[in-house]
Amino acid sequence: MLFDWLVTGQIVPTNPAAIVRGQKHVVKVGKTALLDPAEARALIDSIDVSAPVGLRDRALIGLMVYSFARVGAALAMKVEDVYVQDRRLWVRLHEKGRKAP
Repeated sequence: MLFDWLVTGQIVPTNPAAIVRGQKHVVKVGKTALLDPAEARALIDSIDVSAPVGLRDRALIGLMVYSFARVGAALAMKVEDVYVQDRRLWVRLHEKGRKAP
């Protein structure tokens, strides 16, 4: 990468490390699996809500399924990140690499 930068900046005429490069790894098979609405409902309904742990798990999985949130963003939420605006419930997710407001 250093020599690429030097070639781009016209400091070095050619990249002496270009012959050392390997092939790029390209994955052509596979997609991120999505849950059908019936599968999501079955998953949420299968959680035992008789204990606080079950309620927490159900809320966390429900948030992740219906908002496509990552685990880290869902766990970083605070109470004030859930608010009502125009009679709708909104959630504010703090994704990685983003500064908090």
